[in-house]
Amino acid sequence: MRDILIQEDVSLVETRLKEFEQATGCELLIVITNSSDPYPGASWRFGLVAGFVLTFIFSYYLEFHHGWLWPLSMFVVSLIMVWIGHFPWAKRLALSEWETQRECREKAIEYFHTMGTSKVSHKVTAMIMISTLEKSIQVLIDEKLKTEITQAELDELVQIMKNHFREGNVGLGLVNSIGKLQEKILIDFGGRVTTVAASELSDTVHFIRN
Repeated sequence: MRDILIQEDVSLVETRLKEFEQATGCELLIVITNSSDPYPGASWRFGLVAGFVLTFIFSYYLEFHHGWLWPLSMFVVSLIMVWIGHFPWAKRLALSEWETQRECREKAIEYFHTMGTSKVSHKVTAMIMISTLEKSIQVLIDEKLKTEITQAELDELVQIMKNHFREGNVGLGLVNSIGKLQEKILIDFGGRVTTVAASELSDTVHFIRN
C-alpha cells in the first residue's frame, strides 16, 4: 500500500500539509487505506460465478460419465475461485459501483470523526481519504468550512487528484489539491479560520491496512 507514494512524495506531501495548517489554522487529515471494507460477499460472488463458468467450459471439452461429477466439479472449482476471489484484482471484478461508493463514504466519515474532529478542540477539520482497492477519493470538511465551500468545489479537488493519479503522480495530485483547498479557504474566510497556532493532529500521511 505504501507503494502508492515513494518516500520523497510522502515528505513532500507532509511538508505541504504543515504549510496548509499554518496558513489556514485548519487541521487536515490525509488517510491512505488499502480498502474501505473486506467485501466478503464480493469474493463469494466471484467464486460462484467463475466456478459455474469454468465448470461449464470444462463440460464442453470433457465428458462427465456420471451425473454427480457435474455438481461435484462445480463445488470444487467454486471453492478454488472463492479463494482466488480474495485477491484485490479478482475482488474488484465482483464489486458494484453503489457498493463501493457506500462503503467508501461510510469509512471516510468514520475516519473523519475518530481520527479528526474528535481530537481537535476547535473542530475546524478537513480530510482527504484514498482507498486503493476501490480507487476512490473522498474529501470531507466540517460544518464551519461547509458555510463557504460547496460540494462542487470539493468535487473539483477530487478531479485534480484523479487527473494526476492517472499519470502516476499521486504525490503531485495531493500537493496540488491541498494548495487549491488552501487558496479557497484563505479567500473565502479572509485569512486563517482559527487563531490556534499549533497543530493538534499528527502532520503525517496515515497509512491504514484493513
